[in-house]
Amino acid sequence: MAVTLRKAQRDDVDEIASIHVDSWKAAFTGRMPDNYIDSYTLPRRVTEWHQLLTNNAETVVVAEFGGRVIGFLSFKISQTHENAFELSKLYLCPSSYRKGVGNLLMNHLDKEAKSNHINLIALYVLDNNDASIRFYTKQGFEFAEGAVSTEFEGEVILDRLMVKRLST
Repeated sequence: MAVTLRKAQRDDVDEIASIHVDSWKAAFTGRMPDNYIDSYTLPRRVTEWHQLLTNNAETVVVAEFGGRVIGFLSFKISQTHENAFELSKLYLCPSSYRKGVGNLLMNHLDKEAKSNHINLIALYVLDNNDASIRFYTKQGFEFAEGAVSTEFEGEVILDRLMVKRLST
């Protein structure tokens, strides 16, 4: 599988948003309230990604195969950790799971961090998303003190902090 990585462009918005919606459903069904998942519609994600790419609020990198975007990640300088990147999002087309695309994107993030003399990457992961936790643990992340919770229709959605220390 010859996957290439590149910085996202504004004309990637529709593909990124579609992957975000499909991946959310695949990853979080049964782990979050259905109404919460369903509230993130394609038009809502298109608006979100259009704003994010227009404002350059985060660095967005897409993985491409056969002229199609099949995954992406976004990151920014952390507001809460010193000399750190915060990985905001990493999503793949469900058909691209377990084919090395996530590893490729994470290796790119590591290289970006090292070239910018960043010594920590932080992320928040859904506390009951075992597959993602295993993936990030294999990437060298470990749990740290910190969590973010959201309440939706009386149910608490908990994201736990994971960090990876880099030698620069």
